[in-house]
Amino acid sequence: MQSLDKLNQDIVSAIQHLQKVPAEELAADELVSKLLELVEQRQLLLDNALQAPKDEDKSFLEAQLALTNQFTNAAVSLLKDRQELLHLGRKSQRQLNVYKSIDSNR
Repeated sequence: MQSLDKLNQDIVSAIQHLQKVPAEELAADELVSKLLELVEQRQLLLDNALQAPKDEDKSFLEAQLALTNQFTNAAVSLLKDRQELLHLGRKSQRQLNVYKSIDSNR
């Protein structure tokens, strides 16, 4: 399944690129959309492979499951990082609002 191998490589590349791109850049949103499309394409190919599994497909499917778990772990890690950034941004905004409030009361 050469196309699945290519998709897997593209997913790895997209995840690695996302890890390097700051969350506030527009490119990050585009990469997330691209990653979602790649994952959907991969799911369709895997669904086709699972329609009529054969005994000789066992090692292939186990390898794909391991990759799925790696992709999931990387995506969860990215999500947590982005959520922390959002939380810090909100905290900073609240602090800024407090300072503005104090300043306006002078």
